[in-house]
Amino acid sequence: MKKKWNLDGPDGNIKYWHDLRKEPRSFFSRQSGDGSVMVWAAFGFNGQVGLAFLDGRQNSPKYIEILENHLMPFAENIAGQNWEYQHDNAPTHTSSATKNYLNSKNVTVLVWPPMSPDLNPIENVWGFMSRKVYENGEQFYSVNALKTSIESAWYNLESEILQTLIMSMEKRVYDVLLKNEKTLNY
Repeated sequence: MKKKWNLDGPDGNIKYWHDLRKEPRSFFSRQSGDGSVMVWAAFGFNGQVGLAFLDGRQNSPKYIEILENHLMPFAENIAGQNWEYQHDNAPTHTSSATKNYLNSKNVTVLVWPPMSPDLNPIENVWGFMSRKVYENGEQFYSVNALKTSIESAWYNLESEILQTLIMSMEKRVYDVLLKNEKTLNY
């Protein structure tokens, strides 16, 4: 899944992930110099893929290239283990080219109903990372500095966090069914 990271702070300071146990912080945007970085990442019970920094508008060929260069090497390391790939119903994910590619690689894709709540645990990971990247109201003056901070947050994630998120999936789905597919507080 992908996420946009801004030099001035999370989501352009319109909204941001924060620890609900702490007071929200105020952020200020600079007058000059806007910038952002788009990142794709995935993880499994036994680790994380290498981050992919994305350029330009994404389409099926670019997504397939990301899968080939980042997901498939990760999948080779867990060969023989039973796993499913989870992504949402974005057009680049559901295109026939992407489906054909994943089928050719024998990747089982978790069926994701349309208009479903976003239960992908990567969203929680983005929250953990945002707190690290933008800690103490951090703002960045270069894309490279932002990329370095994102990489540090990603590669220093504790495996227990990732494993706990994966283990929570069954309960998340069950809770959604109980609440008639309404939003949950995860």
